[in-house]
Amino acid sequence: MPDPMTFPDGILAGHSSVKGFKVVATDGRAGRVSWASYAPGESYLVLTLGLLRRTHRVLPAGVVQSVGNGEVHVALSRSELEHLPLLADPQAAVDHEKVQNAVATFETAASRFPQQ
Repeated sequence: MPDPMTFPDGILAGHSSVKGFKVVATDGRAGRVSWASYAPGESYLVLTLGLLRRTHRVLPAGVVQSVGNGEVHVALSRSELEHLPLLADPQAAVDHEKVQNAVATFETAASRFPQQ
């Protein structure tokens, strides 16, 4: 199984940042990337979801399937994204518990990922 806290090799395709990119879940557009950490073993995205009632959620980088054309495609559905840990705002500190909860969501869905 891939490391949930590291972007898959080559997935960023030369992008130094994905902040502001649209997030596309397996079942359609879900939100935007508000923040990202790129350190191997500690990589995650903070997503802003919802139009009227915005929430900020932590997504492990290993869930990213592709990046391009201003979009980040992830291997979770919109419903699964709603189960990721909440943050008060996009720049709030991401503590160990939130990271572990995000990884647990990743591992639950990992059986659907294509084997590499």
